Formats: sequence, structure tokens, C-alpha cells
Amino acid sequence: MKIRISRSANKFLEKLDANSRKSVLTKIGILKTCLETQNVYPPEELDIKKLKGELKGFSRIPVGKMRVIFKIGKETDEIFIYEINFRGNIYD
Repeated sequence: MKIRISRSANKFLEKLDANSRKSVLTKIGILKTCLETQNVYPPEELDIKKLKGELKGFSRIPVGKMRVIFKIGKETDEIFIYEINFRGNIYD
């Protein structure tokens, strides 16, 4: 399973300090590992929630005060990271 990151999510990730970046990448890594080994994602462990409204079809992982918005492409066998940002800014 591969991970594809949008340009805006990658820009945000590059601006983060090393510890915050590591936290985000660790959570994404846990998601990827669970999908590869168990073929399901662990909503309890990562506090994953499905989104509604404009972002229907996407899910989110909280990482401290940040949120990672992603979609799992079962046909393409990839995790698409749509957006990473602080909680107050991500849903605008």
C-alpha cells in the first residue's frame, strides 16, 4: 500500500518542527501498517472518525492540535492524505 500526499498537506508537513512531523508520520505509519496486515483501520487506537458534509468520504486522525484528513483508495491500494493542518483551520 502506498501513501500519496497532496501538495498542501506536504507543504504543511515541511513547515512543522521535527517532533510534530514525527508524530504525524507515526500516526500515518500506524494506519498503513494496520491496513496492510489486518485490512482494516483501527478507529479506537487512532481515534479515526468519518467526516460529513463537504468532506464526506474522507476520515480524520487527530494528532495533538492537528488533524490529518485522508481517504483510503481500495481500488488503487493507496492512502491519500488530502490535508494536514491545525484543528481550527482545517475545516474552513
